[in-house]
Formats: sequence, structure tokens, C-alpha cells
Amino acid sequence: MGLRDERVTTTAGTPLRIGMVIGQLSTGGAEGQLRTLCEGLDPGSANATVYCLSDVTEPYGPVLERVGVPVQVLTGSRLGRVRALRAALAADRIDVVHAWLFIANAFSWAATRFGGPPLVTSARNCKRSGRLLDALNRRALAASAGIIVNSRQVRDYIADAYGAPAARTTVVYNAIDLNRFQPPAQPRPTHAPRVVMVGRLVAQKNPLLFVAAAAALRKRLPAVRFRLVGDGPLRPAVEAAARAAGLGDALEMAGERRDVPALLQDADLFWLTSDWEGLPNAVLEAMAAGLPVVATDVGGTAELIDAGVEGYVVAAGDRDAIVARSLDILSDPAGLTMMQLAARARAARYGREQMVQATMAVYARAVGQGTA
Repeated sequence: MGLRDERVTTTAGTPLRIGMVIGQLSTGGAEGQLRTLCEGLDPGSANATVYCLSDVTEPYGPVLERVGVPVQVLTGSRLGRVRALRAALAADRIDVVHAWLFIANAFSWAATRFGGPPLVTSARNCKRSGRLLDALNRRALAASAGIIVNSRQVRDYIADAYGAPAARTTVVYNAIDLNRFQPPAQPRPTHAPRVVMVGRLVAQKNPLLFVAAAAALRKRLPAVRFRLVGDGPLRPAVEAAARAAGLGDALEMAGERRDVPALLQDADLFWLTSDWEGLPNAVLEAMAAGLPVVATDVGGTAELIDAGVEGYVVAAGDRDAIVARSLDILSDPAGLTMMQLAARARAARYGREQMVQATMAVYARAVGQGTA
């Protein structure tokens, strides 16, 4: 069934009114997926309003409003935001609430627990969030009409860690813009291979492992160059580690960039050195740009990569395995070309339409109007 054929309406025959609740609208995987979903909704079937639980609305808040999705900012105390969210959901006559990430789950559950629209919660990472938030999420997940996760690994994790009911949990894989992320028109020269990683410089992404692996790979492959795209609180530590490793101008600290598709096209291999993940958008984007991937085996990453086909997954923290697998890829030009083609083909499975349809099916079940 095509995207425009998917119809979920209220009993009155009007488009479904969806309340998207999220903690912030800054650069991030969940925020990007919310934007992708909102842009893909068929106006004849569903309309979205986004409720942001902070005043951090750049860059996605203005983007959403430009495509006709209202964004309401809710600030103040925790109780004040719960009350404001409850009032907003009633005033906007929301039919179903979709909470994004653990903080939004907690607020949305508190706002709907004494009556209101059905609640769809979500989990997009394999991690705990502290005693209070964990306890609230146990209640939110138990009370949900539907739960959306972005990988089988996350599904299994929340069942074990939070007691999330499996019967109401649906895997909806992340989507990427296949028009925005494309392979380069011409292949790159192979005499100076370039390795890239895109991710915030935070503990989750373990950028210090990137630096350590880069230094080790450069000893084996002196011509290789590296680019680390992203920023965050670990930047000073990463820069210090790079200096100590003697990487010099072999490593470019690119910071946050808006031209990520072009930077991916200017690379030969993608690394992801994370210690935990849900389903990393960065891997999908790299594959869409025709990049083989060497990534740590965390979250749902292994669900995206068949060993030796689109790249490899290695144990978290294993610097030597990252180096060995990278050498396998970069030292075989014919194999590299095959992996580039395979990566793009795999990424093509994750276009926007599949994510929108699967999410709409969860909404339909939540409001009692259909099955997947």
C-alpha cells in the first residue's frame, strides 16, 4: 500500500490529531526522526502538533513550523509543565499522544493518567535514566496503548529493564532521506583514504576510542586521513588526545556542520565508536551515501550490517578490531566498491514511507481503528 493510500481518521471522519511530545528540538537522532515523521504525514489522514518540554527549539522547531506543524513550548516546573501539557492536549483536541524518549514518556504519562487521549510511548536507546525516571517510565510503558522502539535490541532491552509489555511493543526502524544522502557522482581517488564519523562528542559516542583507533590505523596506513564531525563537552579531551597521539593535521575536528551529506561523500569509510545506541541514524546516513561501516556492536547497529557485506561490527571498545576491519576494507579496492554498492542498497530499505506507515499503524491500534 502506498503512503497516500494510508488513511487513519477519527470516528467523525476528520484527520487524526497527533500530539508529539519531546524534551527538546536540538540536533539529535530522535528529533530528526520526529521531523521526518511530521513531514511524511498525509494531511488527509493526520495532523501533528509538537509540544516541546523546554525552550531548546533549534534547529528543528523552525523547520517544523515552516512545513505547517505547530510547535508549543512548555517551560516551568515539572508539575507546571505536566499541567500545561494536559491543558494543551485538551485544548487542541488531540486524539493520540506520541511521547519521544524517556523524559517525554514520563511527562506524557503524568498528563494523561487521569483521562485523556491514548498514549504511545517510545524507547530509542539501551540505557537507564536514573531511579526516578526509570520508575516513571515503568509506569508509562505499562499504561501505554502502544510502544514504539527503533530496533529489536531496544525492544528486548526495555522488556528486561522496564518490564515493557511485548504485545504492545512495535519495532519501527528509523528512516532517512534517500534524496539528501546519496553516493558521490564520481568515485573518490583511493591514494589517500578518508575515515569519517558523525556524532556528538559525548560519552555515549566514545570519541576517544575514535582517536585511539585513528592513531593505530595511521601507523599501518600512513596516508589515511580522518574527519570527526560533531561537537560536545568532550571536545577538549578529544583534542588533547589527538595531540598526544601525534595525529596533527591527519585529523580534522569539523565541529557541527549543516553539510553532512557532502562530508559523507568525501569519505571512504564510516566509523561509529559508541558505547551504547538504539538504532544509529548516522550509520544509515553513511550507508545511504555509499560508505561501508565499521561500528561497535551496540544497540541495533548489527541489525543494519551483514559482516563483510556493508561493513563490520566489532565489540564495544575494541580498538584493534576497528583497525583490523578497516584495513580489510581499505586494502581491497574491488571489495570496497562492492561494499559501497551494498551499503547504498541496504540503506534504500529505510526510506521515509516505511517509517510513516508503520507508525500510523501503531496510532490506529491505539485509537482502536485498525490493525497492522
